[in-house]
Amino acid sequence: MAKLTGMDGVLRIYDSSAILLGTAPRDDATVDIVTWDGSTTYANITAAVDTDDTSYSSDFLTDNDDAVFIGADVSFAMIQFKKDGASQYAVSSGALKAYYFDGTNFDNTVTVTDGTATGADCFVQDGYITFKVPEGWALGANAVSANLDSDKYYIKLMTTTSPSTDPDADILCPVDGQFFEVAFANMDFNGPLGRTKTEEILVLNRMRMDANAHYIEGPDSPIYDPLPTSFSAALDDTLNKNDIQIALACGDPDSANWTATGTSSKGDTKNDGTNANPSFAESTKKTVNIQMLFGTMGVGWAYYEVFVPEDQVTFAESESDIPITVNGGAYGVIELIHGFGVRH
Repeated sequence: MAKLTGMDGVLRIYDSSAILLGTAPRDDATVDIVTWDGSTTYANITAAVDTDDTSYSSDFLTDNDDAVFIGADVSFAMIQFKKDGASQYAVSSGALKAYYFDGTNFDNTVTVTDGTATGADCFVQDGYITFKVPEGWALGANAVSANLDSDKYYIKLMTTTSPSTDPDADILCPVDGQFFEVAFANMDFNGPLGRTKTEEILVLNRMRMDANAHYIEGPDSPIYDPLPTSFSAALDDTLNKNDIQIALACGDPDSANWTATGTSSKGDTKNDGTNANPSFAESTKKTVNIQMLFGTMGVGWAYYEVFVPEDQVTFAESESDIPITVNGGAYGVIELIHGFGVRH
C-alpha cells in the first residue's frame, strides 16, 4: 500500500471509449502520421489514416527498414489499426517493433501489446497497439527529420521482417478515451501499488519435508479481488462538484472531453496477463479508469476498472475550496505512469 499525503496535481477519470485523437471530443489534439523508406524518403499519410473514411494508405510499411511515425500533440498510450476498405493486411511481417523519441533519437524501445498480430506477424488483423507512456518521452523529433513536427510526441513502428504482402490502412492513428479532469491540492491518497500473486501452498510428503515435497498454486481469487483505494483532496471551488461524481459513476459529466454517456471499463484489463477480467453480474454497475499525476514529479498512478459506490463520494464546503473524499475498489490493472494516456 502507498500513502501519499499533501500532494498537488491533476486527476483524470476515464471511461473505456476509444476515440481517435483529432476528432470530437478530442479535436483539440492534432495528429501527424509519417512514413519513411529507411533511407531518404518521407511521406505524410495523416489525411489518409486519421479518420474512418474512404481514404486509405497503401503499403505504409514495405520492408523491415521502413518505419511509420505516429505522433500527437498530447501523450497517448494506444494506436488503432484498421484496414477496413483498404486492400490488404500484412503477410509474413514478423513481430512489431516500437520506439519513442527521448529528445535525441528513436533508439528507445517501447514494450507494446499488439492487438494487430496473429501468431508471429503484425498488422494482420484490425486491433489496437497499446503501451505505457514512456518515461522521458520528449517533443522535438524535428531534430531527427524536418518531416517530423517539433510539437508532437512520436512512436516509431517497424516490422521485424519485410512483409511478403505489405499492409494497407484506413486507420493508423493515436486514440484516447473520454475523460473528466480536475486539478487538486493537498491530496491524501491510499492505495495499492500493484496486485498480489496467487498463494503458494506447501504440500509435504506425509507431513515431512523431503525431495517429494512441493508447492501447489492457490486459487486465483486474490488476482481478481477488488483492492481498496481511497483519496481525499481539495478541489477548485469553481468546479461543479456534481460532475466529478457523475464521472466516477461513468455517466455523462459536463466536460469538453466527455460528451456522451460513459462506457464502463469493467472487463477491459487482464490481471493475469492473459484472461480478460470478468464483467459484473449486475449490468448497471460501471467502472472507470482513474489516473493521477503528482505536481512537478512527472509521475503518478493509474487504476483501471475502479468501482466507486455513490454513497462513497462525499463533499464539504468551504470559502476557498471543495474538499472531496472518495472510497472505491480497483478491480483491474494498477501501474506507474509517466503521462496521461488510457490503454484499456
